[in-house]
Amino acid sequence: MYEFHGWAVIRETPQVIDEENVDDIAKMIEEYIDNLNWESGILKIFAVNGEYQFIVSGVSNHKTQESEELLGVYKYIAKIAPGSYGLLYVKDDEDTKGLDNEFIVYTLVRGNLSIQKDTFISPFIPIVEDECTD
Repeated sequence: MYEFHGWAVIRETPQVIDEENVDDIAKMIEEYIDNLNWESGILKIFAVNGEYQFIVSGVSNHKTQESEELLGVYKYIAKIAPGSYGLLYVKDDEDTKGLDNEFIVYTLVRGNLSIQKDTFISPFIPIVEDECTD
């Protein structure tokens, strides 16, 4: 299974200022998302209390091209809205690099998308699930 859950707050800049272009930036992100023809779960940007938020969540049987598209959305947000911040948790139980029992955490901060080790719900077995005894 390939599982992903994430969010981001869309901000034009890390500076504490009135963001004059954030509506245009949100529209650009929405257009970027619309061009993906996403089918693997939730992928949406919306306004809440005057602030734009991006959410993504889904599960597929296997890692597909959409996994790269998802990272592309976060990279696009980092590029056009460097004040944005958020997280993306990804778990791929078919990972061949020894991460099949762990979530990978992507952090979006100040225009950078970086990878962090999850310390909350990894290793998935035994923290979340019991080991299969069959």
